[in-house]
Amino acid sequence: MDVSGAQMVVDNPNNSNKSDESNKSDKSNKSDKSNEPNESNKSPEKGLDTALSPGLDKDMEKNKDLGKKIGKDLGEDFNLDRIKNLQGALYRKFAEHEKEVKKKKAALEAALPGFKIKKINQIAEFPTFDDVTKVDIAYPLVEPFAYVNIKWDLDKRELLYAVIEPELNEKDKQILNKISDALIELVEVELTAVREEGKIVEYLEKQISKILHELGLRLPDEQYIKIMYYIYRNFVGLNEIEPLLQDPNIEDISCDGTGAPVYVVHRKYGSLKTNIFFNDLEYLREFVIKIAERTGRYVSYAEPVLEGTLSDGSRVSATLAGDVATRGPTFTIRKFGERPLSPTDQINMNTVSPEILAYFWYAIEYGASILIVGGVATGKTSFLNSLCMFIPPEDKIVSIEDTRELRIPNEHWVPTLARVGFGIPMPTGEKYGGVSLFDLLKQSFRQNPDYVIVGETRGKEAYVMFQGMSSGHPSMSTFHAGSVDSVIKRLTTSPIDLSPTLIESLNIIAVMIHAREKGKSARRIREIVEVESVDPKTGEVKTNVIFTWDPVTDIFTKKSESMIIKKLVEAKGGTFEEAKVEIEQRKHVLEWMQQNDITDYKDVTKIINRYYKEPQSILKELELVGLKELKLPVAVRPSRLRLAKSQTFEEAEAGFMKPKLKEIKPEIVAKPPMVHPLEIKPIETKPAKAVRKISALSLLGFKILNEP
Repeated sequence: MDVSGAQMVVDNPNNSNKSDESNKSDKSNKSDKSNEPNESNKSPEKGLDTALSPGLDKDMEKNKDLGKKIGKDLGEDFNLDRIKNLQGALYRKFAEHEKEVKKKKAALEAALPGFKIKKINQIAEFPTFDDVTKVDIAYPLVEPFAYVNIKWDLDKRELLYAVIEPELNEKDKQILNKISDALIELVEVELTAVREEGKIVEYLEKQISKILHELGLRLPDEQYIKIMYYIYRNFVGLNEIEPLLQDPNIEDISCDGTGAPVYVVHRKYGSLKTNIFFNDLEYLREFVIKIAERTGRYVSYAEPVLEGTLSDGSRVSATLAGDVATRGPTFTIRKFGERPLSPTDQINMNTVSPEILAYFWYAIEYGASILIVGGVATGKTSFLNSLCMFIPPEDKIVSIEDTRELRIPNEHWVPTLARVGFGIPMPTGEKYGGVSLFDLLKQSFRQNPDYVIVGETRGKEAYVMFQGMSSGHPSMSTFHAGSVDSVIKRLTTSPIDLSPTLIESLNIIAVMIHAREKGKSARRIREIVEVESVDPKTGEVKTNVIFTWDPVTDIFTKKSESMIIKKLVEAKGGTFEEAKVEIEQRKHVLEWMQQNDITDYKDVTKIINRYYKEPQSILKELELVGLKELKLPVAVRPSRLRLAKSQTFEEAEAGFMKPKLKEIKPEIVAKPPMVHPLEIKPIETKPAKAVRKISALSLLGFKILNEP
């Protein structure tokens, strides 16, 4: 019996057949009713599960059974009219019963097992197998529900990336579909907009508890936990590939169409086939549309190509229409972790050496323009993000990207993003409201930035960037090229078509490669090249190779001294020798962070920012070996120079770049410079020459006669 049916009888006592006896009910009943005036107006909760209230039903015949039970408790036989007249006493009985139902309901909700997930954010160290057929590794992805087993498949003779999830039988699938349909109607917020994981899980559990009561379902603990996982995976995550997105060891996820397995690129074992298939064409099409919605972009048959970024920074490229992708919709997700790689991470992966990073650290502080070049998936953007951590904290940064990838820890950072236009393209090919990298780059230089960072340079925006470099705005960017020569050729030919003289404003070129011989995910800085000058007549670019990587020994070697560092430091009033000493100090700081396992980008950035403000204090705290005996000077930016009251500019500059050593006693005070009085000599003036006046008539040929 539903409580609402019984309450309806109680809430309608004014009946035409009401006897006079009801009007003369005793005062005790009236007082009981008056003591609970608000409770009598409340309607009990509808839709309670029958399992929670045995004996209650909407059927009126079952109501009589309850009425008889209540009547017996009152010492009366069941009579509907009699119950209507005994309003106060009957109401108390129903109120007590309603409280019991609520207690049972609360007890059932408390009995539902709590749903918790644990995501794995740490990158594991995998063993090295000489025989690939012996590989058999398992580790959690979404603990305790999803795991992965990487093992050798004897039938197909290849490594397989097998995702292991809880199995659902046909009954479980039916219940899951029923709950999912009800949840779509019930959910009022976008789950992906909620940032806190705990609040999402709490909200889902609350809504599913309501649905279970509405549907009259009692699920065993094991079944409830399984269904909750799939609800979370499909509503909050990205369905079948959600475990892949939670694997920090995966770099790329690729689906080539219907009937084909999903492939992943593992940082240890390279490209692997998974046990995930999309066999339903319509389901795959809806899934690509779901990915587009998560990126905030639009994809349709008219615009079947998708490029966007997920909330975690992963880059998405997808196609929808069958006439564009003949095997069905496709998608590729290039993962970017929530935690960007720090300079210490780059050293640990042997992508770069501490000496090279110290060189970049000093060059970035003094405003060098840097271009990071390489092929596809060579780690250009990750390395660019690491270099951005060397930018001084008070400098203003403006970044320009078409897909959001950079994560710069500086607070003084203006991130901008290009967007696609709307509607039908105009005759120029552009759409209304579109904002290109070219537009953003032009606008960025009006914001007076200390550094302009372009995620990737590939078109006409290169002209604006190099014009900004030549006008004194330091810039950093990535560029697709395999060598320095190919960089020069791509920049000086169509469609970029830069003047060779503009290339001279570029200071440093870092060439990166994917060194697969050193590991499936090994990236290396192949060489560091400086652009010294450009011949304006021939257009020939003169370069200087500073560092190179030896693929045999996997060691970085310094080839020559930096001319760019010398040029930059001398322009600021310093000397090259002091710059070399400062670079050596910063190299030791980076090595200390590596030895002490300081890898988090926030911690690394704090140390770098503090070094800018109090380098000697940092060096003292780090207790670097040998630095106390070296008595190294600290080079700080000349722009921060402050004159004392009794100093001339020359004295301050000398003491600024060459601090006094400890041997100098504090009581010795330098004498003020001698002031020689100026000898003022009178200025000799010469008599002015007589100027012969010529009239205009004489110039015209008239002879003027002087009268006596």
